Amino acid sequence: MKRVEDVMVRVPVLTMDDPMTRARQMLRDDIFREIAVTDTKGRYVGYIDITDALRVTDTKSDVLIEGFVREGTAVPPGASLIAVSQAIREKNTDTAVVVNEENHVLGGVLLSEIFPILCTREELRGTVRDYMKAGPPICNADDHLGKIYSKMIECDISAFAVIKEKNLTGMLSRRDILKNGRVRKSLENGGKVPVESVMTTPVITIEKDESISAAAELMVSHDLSQLPVVDGDVLVGMIDRHGVLNGLHAKE
Repeated sequence: MKRVEDVMVRVPVLTMDDPMTRARQMLRDDIFREIAVTDTKGRYVGYIDITDALRVTDTKSDVLIEGFVREGTAVPPGASLIAVSQAIREKNTDTAVVVNEENHVLGGVLLSEIFPILCTREELRGTVRDYMKAGPPICNADDHLGKIYSKMIECDISAFAVIKEKNLTGMLSRRDILKNGRVRKSLENGGKVPVESVMTTPVITIEKDESISAAAELMVSHDLSQLPVVDGDVLVGMIDRHGVLNGLHAKE
């Protein structure tokens, strides 16, 4: 089994006295959902994520990163990927920051990168219903984007399932908002654009009684971070990579 040093990549790093606008730009332009944060001596102290960046909308804001730092996941370069997945699961993060003995950042391990490795080499136990989150966040296709954007910020929601005429019709994520220039422009103008004009379609779903390994296969093959869970035609939950990792560790 590979270890951290085999899959470690360069990750963006900022200090606590950097402005949040810089973090926002980095999160929008890169594949990363989180940015490692260090103190002025270069020691790892935590991270900020996409939701933190979304909270600062003024491009000329002088708000500093310091007030948004969350406790992160730090691992040594010799750790196993199983240990990394355990740490990521406990902290509910998407990145494990790799640090040396002085707590300086060496790089990072992305959940999106180790997820396929773990799912193909380790045993997954249970069904989707065992690890899904019931009652997923939903919005209507004709809801204004500004309204849903506000809910994302206030409630720290990563994605909404979009409903139209009682049917699941699309998905809208934080990443959709940060990456789409038209979406950002709409928000600057009051966010009156309907969600259905910017949501992601078609929607890939999974039945609640399917195996957790089937969910993992769909996530890997379609590069998805989460899947809506259905019971027939009814949306009943959402399962993400962290939920699948719970199936991985069910044998512990």
